[in-house]
Amino acid sequence: LDELIAATDGFAEARKVGEGGFGRVYRCDALPSLPRVACGFAVKTALVGVGAQGLAELQSEVRTLSAACHPSLLPLLGVCLAPARACLVYPLCRGGSLEDRIYRTPAALQRLRMLGFETPPPPLSSAARLRVLRDAASALHYLHTLSPMILHRDVSAGNILLDERGNGFLADVGLARAAEATAGSSQQVSHLSTQRIFGKPGYMDPIISLDNQASQLTDGFALGITLLVSLTGRGAV
Repeated sequence: LDELIAATDGFAEARKVGEGGFGRVYRCDALPSLPRVACGFAVKTALVGVGAQGLAELQSEVRTLSAACHPSLLPLLGVCLAPARACLVYPLCRGGSLEDRIYRTPAALQRLRMLGFETPPPPLSSAARLRVLRDAASALHYLHTLSPMILHRDVSAGNILLDERGNGFLADVGLARAAEATAGSSQQVSHLSTQRIFGKPGYMDPIISLDNQASQLTDGFALGITLLVSLTGRGAV
C-alpha cells in the first residue's frame, strides 16, 4: 500500500483519471514491484475500507482475472488487499473509455486531458468504433467459452477502454463471476442467480430484474445496447 500511495502522490486529485462503483482510478508512471510498461499504470482504489466481505469479493475477482487471458481483456497486473484501502493495478489505457470518446462531455474531455491529450481527440469514426466493439465482443465471447463460463455482468461503453492505437479492451470485470449451476442441475452451466442486481441503467436486460438471473443472453443484451450507443451517440436509456 505504501508503494501505491507514493506512486500516486498520496492518491492526489491531480492524478485521478476516473471514478466508478468500486472507487477512484489514479495514474502512475512506475511501480518498483512491477516491470515498467510504456503506457503506465492505472491504480483502482476503494473509497473506503472494504471489510471482510469486500476482501472476499476482491479475492474472488483476483482469482477470476488470474484465470482469464485474452488480448482484448484488460489484464490485472497487481493487487493490494489491505483492508484499509484495497487496490487493483491495471495497464493505463491512454485512449480513454469508449463512452468518453463518444459523448465528449466537458467531464469526459477533462478525463482525456488527464490521460495526456493536450487537445481534445477527434471524434471516433464509425470504422474505429466498430473495431473497438469487435475487440470487446471477442473478449466477452472468450469469457463465455471458459469452463466454468465467466459472466461479465456490467458490459457498457464506459467499461470498454482504448489504448493509444485505438485497440479496445473489455475492462472492469469486478462484477464478473463464474456461472453457477442451479441447485440439482446436471446440465451445462449457463447462468447464475444473484441476490444483487448489477449493471447500469439502460444496459441491463429487464429479465435480470424479473428473475435475478444473469446469463450469456443478458451479457449479450448489454453488448447490443453498447453497439447502439456507439453507432448512434444516444444515451443507453
